[in-house]
Amino acid sequence: MPPEYLVLGRVVKVHGVRGEVKLLLFADSWAPFESLRRVWLGAPGAAFQPFELQAARGQDRAVLLKLAGVDSPEVAAGLVGRELGVPRGEAPPAPDGRFYHYDILGLDVVHGSEPVGTVAEILETPAHDVYVVQGPGGEWMLPATRTHIRAIDLAAGRIELDPATDLAGLLAGGEEVT
Repeated sequence: MPPEYLVLGRVVKVHGVRGEVKLLLFADSWAPFESLRRVWLGAPGAAFQPFELQAARGQDRAVLLKLAGVDSPEVAAGLVGRELGVPRGEAPPAPDGRFYHYDILGLDVVHGSEPVGTVAEILETPAHDVYVVQGPGGEWMLPATRTHIRAIDLAAGRIELDPATDLAGLLAGGEEVT
């Protein structure tokens, strides 16, 4: 079952004297979330609490946030280390051709009609994500590229590998032969 919240990032430090906090964003950009007026904060694995979002500014993966009721560095310091999220139902849709990690985790991976495992973890690399797949023969890595993946079908709960993918090479952990 997907998590209740889409976790957007983690508060990493206090910024300034007015209670702003610096958020390290897990997404590529804050742009899809600019319309948010309310966010939730909580310690990893703990309950989240709502906060009105008064302002957000930043670039790329670092965003400065001003939250209602957080008006001093001392109060802001209590938020450092907390995760920031939004309920899944309020999350903006992922851009076309992209998926939130929680949508991918747990999907079955199939090669033709043969099930070959389930996505257990996602590793972020500079080039592309890599799906860690748990299969009957153990754990293996699936590059999240169009070269390897023909389709991701969230409704069916599966990732279809391209028929030309060298499955033996992937399962053995070696380089794919093309």
